[in-house]
Amino acid sequence: MGFFSVLSLIALFTVVISSPANVGVFKTERDLRRDIFRCYDKFVRPVKRATTAVPVEISISPMSLRSMNEKDQVIVLESWSMLKWTDEYLRWNPSEYDNITELHVPSTEIWKPDIALYSASGDNSYFPSHQSDVTIDNNGTIIWVPPFTINSRCPIPFRSYVSISRTFVECTIRMGSWTYSGKYVDLQLLNNKVDLTDFHDNNYEWKLVKIVANRESKLYPCCVDEYPIVNFNITLKKRNFDLNDN
Repeated sequence: MGFFSVLSLIALFTVVISSPANVGVFKTERDLRRDIFRCYDKFVRPVKRATTAVPVEISISPMSLRSMNEKDQVIVLESWSMLKWTDEYLRWNPSEYDNITELHVPSTEIWKPDIALYSASGDNSYFPSHQSDVTIDNNGTIIWVPPFTINSRCPIPFRSYVSISRTFVECTIRMGSWTYSGKYVDLQLLNNKVDLTDFHDNNYEWKLVKIVANRESKLYPCCVDEYPIVNFNITLKKRNFDLNDN
């Protein structure tokens, strides 16, 4: 091969490796999903050290009051739940994936905190049944907003129940992890105030007056560690069948 032929091959090789098609090559969203889920285990808490607790923030956004059954002492509240936590295994550098900073995946694909309705009225309403998608930020922040029809016990004191006029009723919706103590899942309130922006005040018998949220830790006889609980304290007022009653 002559000298000029060798120079031609070198020049051609230089053009190929420096061509626009090979500069700035990025990975797609498909690549991102494949890479971060390659060895992912959704049955293990998403922390790299076993002694690290997973902080989980929670809130509810009531949509409507379906019913308040005084006889059965059960309140049914249509709502959105919001849970927020960090998954240390679902992080990536956006510059390596075409500047993608957010990913949407089915909630069934990732670890989720087993936050249950402690005050549930039946054995089929402890967890949200709708498996909506979650949003994952590149820093590992997870946001899950499943719709949740809350069927909760609402014990009415006997003195109030036998009263001729039960103007107000108070109910407490209690939520917490079903299996994890605060040592493993640190449940916190996402907001001190409950969002009623999208609440439809259309129950003909009861008016939702207010909801106050608070957090507490409870120690059970079975266990050494405390279990964080979030309470949503609801006050209802009887309308006397007047939707204009304030």
